Amino acid sequence: MKIKALILTILLPLSLFGQKNIFLNIEHVFVGAPFELETIYTHPSGDSYSFDYLNYYVSDVIITHDGGQVFTCLPSVFLVTTENHLLYLGGYEVENIEHVEFTLGVPTRFNNQDGAEAIDISAYPETDPLSFQSPSMYWGWAFGYMHVVTAGWPLFELHNVGLQLAKQVSIDVIPTETSSSQIDIEFYCNIDRWFNSIDLTGGMLVSHGPGPENVQMMSNLLTEEVFTMSAQASIGEQYLSDALVFFNDKGLHVNNLPVQTQSIVVTDQMGRKIREKKISNQTETLFELKDSGLVFITIFNAQGGAIQSIKYILP
Repeated sequence: MKIKALILTILLPLSLFGQKNIFLNIEHVFVGAPFELETIYTHPSGDSYSFDYLNYYVSDVIITHDGGQVFTCLPSVFLVTTENHLLYLGGYEVENIEHVEFTLGVPTRFNNQDGAEAIDISAYPETDPLSFQSPSMYWGWAFGYMHVVTAGWPLFELHNVGLQLAKQVSIDVIPTETSSSQIDIEFYCNIDRWFNSIDLTGGMLVSHGPGPENVQMMSNLLTEEVFTMSAQASIGEQYLSDALVFFNDKGLHVNNLPVQTQSIVVTDQMGRKIREKKISNQTETLFELKDSGLVFITIFNAQGGAIQSIKYILP
């Protein structure tokens, strides 16, 4: 598995002094190996298949900490894909995290026209997880949002929709305190376990709604330990960043760049590229940004390999 540097350099108002920023990273694996789209995998059952996409919602993340204290994170709903699976849960006064629980899917209160907090999908800003997605995660007012969408080879397409199919996932946690202001929670999503007892190899399998394959997929969440603690859960300070990132009225500064740096890419939390810059024999650079919120600064070498990935919250 690729080990990503999870380090946050952050500007915080004084009102947040003493809080820690909590990140949940969900690494997708297949029989313990890194999972990639469009790669043919052989399930322990002997079936072979590949995935074109696998997207799902994680909602109402509940943190138990410091001897049994509990809070629910905001925002309430996150969209997870195989490319974008690092979730910023927010800043909280926490010393030690003991347990995490979340809903796999969209809660009823947001789902379909009868939901207590539901609004029309067109009213959400395009950056919101409940806005329009590609592939679509929305089945219309009558049915609401799909909890999981996936498709692949040999031809299968599963769109998991139905209020009753959302499931609760509950995991004891070994947190990683990356710094005095940050805690990273590292999970595995075991794709092979999630699709256990589902035959994806027959071809022309299309299931939308509460069909047997979709029911089995969500039932596996409760019986197959689909989500588990990552082997990286105990990794901490040794992956602190060497580069220095700070923000002022001129923009976002990245200093102390490694000598092998060839390019830097700045992306938002959804993985969309904000800025990209080629670097040649430079130890520092400046990005003129007017954005705010969480961004990722990734430093690449000449071969296109990521040297570092730095999390930063723009004020």
